[in-house]
Amino acid sequence: MAAKSSARTRRDRWADWAVVGVLLAALLLGWGVQTLAIGRCDTYSDVEAGLTVRYPQSWLLKADENLAFQAVNPASGDFGTTYRVRAWPIQAAADVTPTLALALNNASLSRAREGTAYRLFDIVEGKEIDGQPSMEATYVYVHEGSDLFVQRMPVVVQGLDIAVARGDKAFVFSLLAATDEYEDAERAFRQFVKSAEIR
Repeated sequence: MAAKSSARTRRDRWADWAVVGVLLAALLLGWGVQTLAIGRCDTYSDVEAGLTVRYPQSWLLKADENLAFQAVNPASGDFGTTYRVRAWPIQAAADVTPTLALALNNASLSRAREGTAYRLFDIVEGKEIDGQPSMEATYVYVHEGSDLFVQRMPVVVQGLDIAVARGDKAFVFSLLAATDEYEDAERAFRQFVKSAEIR
């Protein structure tokens, strides 16, 4: 009986490398398409507040007379992940730290009426944004929904406020997300805040 030869030809090796190359190219192409789809943004400007923001293209704008901006992710479950921006007039010459702390407290007081079991965890100094100081507040509350005819479980909402001052205005950027979506939402939200243009 003749022994089988296990010698591979050069053509076999090139075929193996070609398969690996095509697989890598397909993975990179898929990653690029996903990044492009996720990274698409729309721009919103509020001339009166002096604010321009870039938000995810698939999100829905939601009007509120007390906010400079609000957008909701319709694909984020029982509680739509939400970005909000509030603007308050301040004295331009005032000390920044107490001014930002006051803005965060005002936002906290208005939010306490939105849900039950509201708890403010902490107000701390944040990282500088465009060379300017910021302050951050973290909190949690229970959202029960306003539609009495829909039976659904209450959602625990986790929130982050980032306050910055520019000239004669203080801006509070807010993230509201269900606790199971908060960690991923926070990373994107911080990019949202960094990309905001304030005049």
